[in-house]
Amino acid sequence: MPRASAPPPIVRIGDERIDEEEIRELLRQDRKIEAIKRVRDRTGLGLAEAKDAVEAVEHKMR
Repeated sequence: MPRASAPPPIVRIGDERIDEEEIRELLRQDRKIEAIKRVRDRTGLGLAEAKDAVEAVEHKMR
């Protein structure tokens, strides 16, 4: 039985949800710093936490 298409992956950080595909696209474009800034802006996380979140997405891309 074919699976229904899944919703886009979401990164859940605290109470905020970030579209993982948006972060992946920034990483594909070698715009890691912008991806970190976007996570910080949307979640209020500190620099280290936002960097860790982006790097977790980056690790899943490998």
